[in-house]
Amino acid sequence: MKEKKALGRKERGLRTRQRIYRTAIELFARKGYENVSVDEICRRLGLTKGAFYAHFRSKDQIILEEFMNMDRHYAAAAENLPPEASSLEKLRRFNREAIRLMSELGVTLMRVLYHSQIAPHMREPYLINPARNLYLITERLIREGQEKGEIRSDLPAAELTTVLINAFRGQLYHWCLTDGSFDLLEACDQLMELILRGIRA
Repeated sequence: MKEKKALGRKERGLRTRQRIYRTAIELFARKGYENVSVDEICRRLGLTKGAFYAHFRSKDQIILEEFMNMDRHYAAAAENLPPEASSLEKLRRFNREAIRLMSELGVTLMRVLYHSQIAPHMREPYLINPARNLYLITERLIREGQEKGEIRSDLPAAELTTVLINAFRGQLYHWCLTDGSFDLLEACDQLMELILRGIRA
C-alpha cells in the first residue's frame, strides 16, 4: 500500500513537472523569455511558488535542462559512431545527428532556447560553454582526424571546432528567423560538405 502511494506521488510529481515545463516553454515562445516570471508560470498553472521550486530552482533551470538533455543525446550519438569510419565520416555523422535532434525539437523550442541565451541577465550562456558535449566531441573527432592526417593541422582543433559549430549555429539561427521555412537537415548536409572540403588535409 505504501509502495502504491509512493508511486502515485512520484507519477503526480512527474506530471506536475511536465506541466510546468510545457507551460513555461509556451509562455517563453509567446512573450519572450525575459518577459515571463516564475509568478506568471505559477498563476497559469494554479500552483504555488513552493510547488514550482520543488521541481525547478529557477526558470533558467528549465532551459538548462533542455540543453543538458541535448548533450546527453550527443554523447549517445558519439558512442554509436562506427569505429572503422574515417574521422571525416564520423564528423559528418555526428553533426547530422545533432542537427536531426534540433530539427525534431522544432523551431518553436529552438527559438526559445536561443532567445534565453541572449536575455539581459544571461552573463555566461550555456549555449557556448566549451565544456558541453557538442564542443568536446567535435574537437575530439577533429583532433583524431589531424593525428591520422585526414584533417588539416595548420589550425588548432579547438579553433576548427569553434568555426564549425558557429557555422551550423548560423544556419540554425536562419532557420529560426524564417520560422522553419526550409529543410534544416538538407541545408546542413550541404553546409557540411563545404566545410569538409575546407578542413580536409
